[in-house]
Amino acid sequence: MYHLLKNRPGKSKRELRSGLVGEPSKTTQGASTPIESATPSDEAQQCNRRSQATSTDQKPPVLLQGRTNTGIPQRLRDMATQEAPPDPLGLELIYEPEISPPLDIIFVHGIGGTSRSTWTKDRHADKFWPKRWLPNEPGIQTARILSFGYNAVPNNGGPNPLSNIGFFARALLEAMKELPIGHTEDIILGQRPIIFIVHSLGGLVVKQAYLYGHNDSEYRDIISSISAIIFLATPNRSHDMESIMERILTVSVSEHPVEYYRSSGEIWDGSELANSINEQFRHFASRLEILSYYETLSTPIARHSLMVLDQTSAEIGTHAETSVPLEADHNSITKFNSSRDSNYVHIKNGLKLLMRKVHAKGIHLLGSEQRPGLAYLESFLAVPNNFRDDLQFFRKRWTPGTCLWILSNSVFEQWRDEDRGTSMLWLHALPGSGKSILSSFVIHHLQEEAFCVYYFFRFGDASKRSLSTCLRVLAFQIADRLPQFRRALQEHKLSAKSLEKADAKTIWDKVFREILFRVYTSSTLYWIIDALDEADHPRALIEMLTDVSESSMPIKILLVSRQTPDLVTSFERLKTNVPVGYLPIEDTRRDIRNFLEDEVKYLRARTEFKTQIVERLVAGAGTNFLWARLAFDEVRECNTQEDLDETLESMPTELTEFYQRMEDTLLESLKRPRDQRLGQEILTWAVCSRRPLSLGELVQALQPDHNLVMDAKLTINRVCGQFVIADATDHLVMVHQTARDHVLEMQSVLAVNQADGHERLFKKCLSVLETRYARRESGPSGTTTRPVDDRSFMIYAATSWPYHLDRTSVESETTLLALSEFLRGYSVLSWITALASNNLLRILVSASKSLSRLARAKRIRYSETNPMQHRWQELDDVESWAIDLLKLLGKFGDNLLARPSTIYNQIPPFCPRNTTMYRWFEHHNVQPYSLSVKGLSKEQWDDSLARLSLGPESQALTVLCSPENIAVLTGVGQVVLYSATTFEKLKTFAHTERVCAVCFSSSFKSLATYGFRTTKVWDIKLGKVVKKIQNPRGSKALNLIFAKDDTEVIAGSDDRLIRSANLNASDPKWEVLHPHLLKDEIALDRPVHKVPWRVAFTPDAAYMAVAYRAYPLSVFSLDPPELIGRNMRNKSFAGNSWTVVDEVLWHPNGKEILGIYMGGEVFRWNPFDHVQQELDAEARYITCSLDGSFFATGDRHGALKIFNYEHFTQIYHLSVEGLINNICFSPDGKRLFDVRGHHCNVWEPNALLRVDGGIEQDSDVKSDLATITTRAMSKSSSEVRDQITAIGIQIQGRYQAVGNEKGVVSMVDSLEEEHETIELWKSPVQLSIGHLNWSGDGDYLACAGLAGRVVVKKVQQEQDLTWTASQEFEQRLTLREEGIRKIMLNDDGSILFVQNGPEAMVFHTHSQPVRSHSIEVSNTAWIEHPSNSSLLMALDVKGVSFYKWDDLQQSTTTRTDGSSTLTSSMIIDRVLSLPRTLQIVINYQKKLEDLSEEVTSFFDLPTTSATSSIIAHDVPVEVQKRVELPLGILPVQGFIFLDKDYWLCSYKLGPSVEKEEVKEYYFLPKDWWNVDCLKLCTLLANGTLLIPNNGELAVIKCTALR
Repeated sequence: MYHLLKNRPGKSKRELRSGLVGEPSKTTQGASTPIESATPSDEAQQCNRRSQATSTDQKPPVLLQGRTNTGIPQRLRDMATQEAPPDPLGLELIYEPEISPPLDIIFVHGIGGTSRSTWTKDRHADKFWPKRWLPNEPGIQTARILSFGYNAVPNNGGPNPLSNIGFFARALLEAMKELPIGHTEDIILGQRPIIFIVHSLGGLVVKQAYLYGHNDSEYRDIISSISAIIFLATPNRSHDMESIMERILTVSVSEHPVEYYRSSGEIWDGSELANSINEQFRHFASRLEILSYYETLSTPIARHSLMVLDQTSAEIGTHAETSVPLEADHNSITKFNSSRDSNYVHIKNGLKLLMRKVHAKGIHLLGSEQRPGLAYLESFLAVPNNFRDDLQFFRKRWTPGTCLWILSNSVFEQWRDEDRGTSMLWLHALPGSGKSILSSFVIHHLQEEAFCVYYFFRFGDASKRSLSTCLRVLAFQIADRLPQFRRALQEHKLSAKSLEKADAKTIWDKVFREILFRVYTSSTLYWIIDALDEADHPRALIEMLTDVSESSMPIKILLVSRQTPDLVTSFERLKTNVPVGYLPIEDTRRDIRNFLEDEVKYLRARTEFKTQIVERLVAGAGTNFLWARLAFDEVRECNTQEDLDETLESMPTELTEFYQRMEDTLLESLKRPRDQRLGQEILTWAVCSRRPLSLGELVQALQPDHNLVMDAKLTINRVCGQFVIADATDHLVMVHQTARDHVLEMQSVLAVNQADGHERLFKKCLSVLETRYARRESGPSGTTTRPVDDRSFMIYAATSWPYHLDRTSVESETTLLALSEFLRGYSVLSWITALASNNLLRILVSASKSLSRLARAKRIRYSETNPMQHRWQELDDVESWAIDLLKLLGKFGDNLLARPSTIYNQIPPFCPRNTTMYRWFEHHNVQPYSLSVKGLSKEQWDDSLARLSLGPESQALTVLCSPENIAVLTGVGQVVLYSATTFEKLKTFAHTERVCAVCFSSSFKSLATYGFRTTKVWDIKLGKVVKKIQNPRGSKALNLIFAKDDTEVIAGSDDRLIRSANLNASDPKWEVLHPHLLKDEIALDRPVHKVPWRVAFTPDAAYMAVAYRAYPLSVFSLDPPELIGRNMRNKSFAGNSWTVVDEVLWHPNGKEILGIYMGGEVFRWNPFDHVQQELDAEARYITCSLDGSFFATGDRHGALKIFNYEHFTQIYHLSVEGLINNICFSPDGKRLFDVRGHHCNVWEPNALLRVDGGIEQDSDVKSDLATITTRAMSKSSSEVRDQITAIGIQIQGRYQAVGNEKGVVSMVDSLEEEHETIELWKSPVQLSIGHLNWSGDGDYLACAGLAGRVVVKKVQQEQDLTWTASQEFEQRLTLREEGIRKIMLNDDGSILFVQNGPEAMVFHTHSQPVRSHSIEVSNTAWIEHPSNSSLLMALDVKGVSFYKWDDLQQSTTTRTDGSSTLTSSMIIDRVLSLPRTLQIVINYQKKLEDLSEEVTSFFDLPTTSATSSIIAHDVPVEVQKRVELPLGILPVQGFIFLDKDYWLCSYKLGPSVEKEEVKEYYFLPKDWWNVDCLKLCTLLANGTLLIPNNGELAVIKCTALR
């Protein structure tokens, strides 16, 4: 094949991509004629006039409006015939369904044809059947259809088609790689199976492309997706290919007589190439599904006819091929009069058959990680990777011929086919009736022709009993197939990074109600949910399904389960909102017979014997499929008629009796006690394991007590009989839930007691962890550890011991002892390391829950038992670790995930001294520790994360939070924006008037502020006003909300009007909505003038709640505008039958209201059914988490309280001093914010972390946990200290001065263990201390306040070790615009330097009168000369200037050269130097709109004043990218900085900097990432780092830096 093409001229990829392998002739360029206008005799000329063009056809509607009797959308509406454009070359998209297609169909024409005319009868557009008919066909309309066109007309300016098949094949491959004409973003080929439909020589083009692709890695992925080919009259083999080519040319083109092609050698070349292609392709044909159609009629040519191909020539000749004759000639085999044409029906049915075969092999060829967008969603939705296993398991157990009855069942047909929107069908039956197999059959049936998703609840797998897992799996499958939903889910600003830990209600509300149900598609979506009765909370799922009626798309749900009284009641309730059908499975005997008849085929027995077995087992089984399966397993062991009779006579009629018989038989076979113990052990794992173990895991779990040497499956069958089986994925499962129930009720040696079984498995998990994770060998860096075992059972043990602990008996003391031993040893940290290494830190939350539950249950029990038997020390260990595990996750989770080994030596030093984590560290390490953190008085964890100061002039009124920002509204009409990660002040939005309402947009990209005169909408990223709206006079907004995808803003005002503004308008204005809605004057107790004072909107702005000063809380609908109801509290208040509401907000579900009555009682009220509940909380402010799980209140004493919304009970209480002005939750619900005075506090309570469950728990355990939680509310208190605003470092590095926001200056001895703080003096004005600086001799301390007061104090330590400070100098400065930027004292404290904006001045503090000198030098940074005490240095981007301390006389200036990245627009951010050395490091910064550009340079100062220039070196770009905050220089380590992850790092400076590597030492926890504190970080010469933390000075020492 290749030698025939070797010498032909090559074509460029550009030509190949376009599908054009030759330029059109000049006489035909640009000419085109629509298909409809051509006459039959013009066919060849019409084809010759085709030129490359892009189709301008609009795609037909792809949404199907009705239903056929197979439950598939009806055919597309007939479209009017319209002119078609010239047939395009290349790959054209013909039809694309609404849902993501399971496969692609590509049409390829033959010689003389085009991408459309070949497939169109009489050139009429409505007979272009790939576009007009196939998209209507059930089973085909889910596929995407494309057509490939190439220049297949001889002598049309391009290469001859016969001998240039290779070029067309290359063009096809390139076109498949690129996006086709009319493409969408989801068009990428090669990600789904491909079926080709080819005509004549088009088959050779496809075969050649297939061969090329196998030999070219560039196309291998595309070729591997080709699954089937339909050949239509294709020359697949022949001994006389030259004659066939002549005949094809004769019937296909009329430009030249055949003799022309014969004489030019084209026919011979083409035939040789065809033979080569066919011969090579035959070796690959067995990999594909092949269907070959051949002609049976001669093709008319002028006055005679010609048979082009016979059957033999049209067949490939492989065993897997199917060949079918069609009553057509070579040309009409691809053209049909109508969709009822018998030839079309043959091809359509053949295509359906191939699609079913391809579907059976799997819809997708590639994993989600290779499909755009799905990898993110798979992670976001936390989809278990084994959810498809259950369908495969039950599908493999299906017997052909069974379950067919349901397809003709009238109830099922009505549910499937009726076009009445959303409906549900409950299919219920007795246990063992084959419900799950029937579900798998229905799923398979629907997936062949419709959009179907599914979920199987499994009793044996705790995670698969979870409603949240069910919803996440359904959402993922829908997103996989529905691009609109996938895009909406990706674009929607959900607060969490992952929904793995979200509860089912949150997922339902946020993903289904708020996103999926708003996506429109006319295609029906089918849900199949099996084993509903095995879910943790089936009733809760049914209640949620009530909301399906809100869906914009039709959804049909099939629920399969046993019939229970609770489910019957739930479905009856559901019927009031959604149509529900009932389908009891009452007779499965036909399926049982089919199953048995299929099974007996494999018995080597006489026919009458087989018949007898079937008849007798069918009679005995009744409707129980499981009974028939188990009975047949016994019958197959019979050898004689007598054996059969005896077996059937003794066969129990009930399933429970059958299980007893199985147990007795098993006990008889297990004579040895060792075998009995092994059987009981395996049964225990099958019954009690959190999830089914793989056989490999089981083998590991049984060691060392049972070392299996035989095949695990054989061993299981021998010692457990039919109770336990290995499923399709080789996992250990009980044969049925009823079998599990029997094992739990056994009285024999095989019996499994659940509590005892879970205790054994719990101890086994700990034993495995302790054995595997031996004592850690640590190197000097503290970062090495024994490698984490990747064996799956180790992961099971690490993740499952909390699950088993929850289910042990509280009376067992051995459980507590085993747990305490584990927590005290090395293994506990190795366990945490293993979890972090496998991205399973969520298990820490599960473990904390389990430890807390055990501790509380033990304390309750101890209160009733003999104190001598109590184990208080062990119990204290358990309780302490329960707290520490949560704090480790909350404070250090990201660090653990990035570097798991930090748990050993780097995390513990940052833990409070009396925590279990720190005590463990002290016990297992010797001093000096590799890392130590001193100076903090905190001994236990507290919940404070950060405290943000707005300054004494600003009163904080309101706080809001987005995923990235914290916004605080102040009393002067400013909104101050902080980073939610680093708490850095980012921007200030100055409204320039007092603001009464503020809100984020739903996307968190915009912020709206409503002032007295104007409303402004701000772009958060740019910090600019993008819309300005004039407010009506005398109207004050009480609340503000964005609506309609943030294109509208709505305000509720105190003038009883609702207004909206269209933000799409260039000049938006307020428009009154429903002017009379709030103005009814209905009096209840007495005439009143209703004045609103609180307004709240639902998240979608569909409803609003209005509270009045003298009228009941009222709820209104905005569309249609109407009153919904009033809150008439069932309690009199101040003589009224209702109570004034102080605060009101909507729960995120939009159905209930949270509020505070005047008097402090919190209530929740459903205005639609008037159900109300309240509790006494003494509340003043209230907020609710975005997921609706929690709400919080602030009281008049400053206390914060958190409540569980579902149980309406308090779970947390935080006592803090200071009156609260406002509170809010973070979007992820893990943090709580409040504003008090001029501060904003950030809290991270344990109670909010506890929602992140890592292991699903069954309903009993969850109930127990809920009960325990309500009994033991978490209480905390926090001491909020005044924040440090300045640090003065003494040269000796021992005594540090600190100033705080209240104007207090204190002394800290950093060498003392306790780091006691001693107050030196207090400013008469309570303003922040801005700067502190010691003299070189340490006797004088200079201090500058924010108001411009500068003082110098003489500081002395007396003999009694007390400190005194006497004032030596004071000066009040008139502050320049930039304020005081720097103060310095010289060595003996006699001269004070002050940089006040651009002005530099010195004061001789010891002289009388005080002498001073000043100069103006802008854009400079001043420092002391590191080696010459008589000089000061002023640095800028140009160089260094030297000035005398005494009078600021400039001595010399040295130019800085060498840096290639410095620009004149940059300013100096920080200057670092090492005392008594000449090395300087400067960090330059250039502020841009929303980011900054930084450059760090270093150089050595000149040793003589004669030096005119300095050579500076830039830190390499890759290192610069890591620098977050420069800290200093150390002699050995070099440049010290904090990187972007807040690790303290070093980089060796020198001429060969490019060869050096960045070294890491330790990290700062995230609650230390307060930018105001980080800016005060100071690195001492011995490597000690000083950093403020919650009003104290922390001292961090690392031995590696000394």
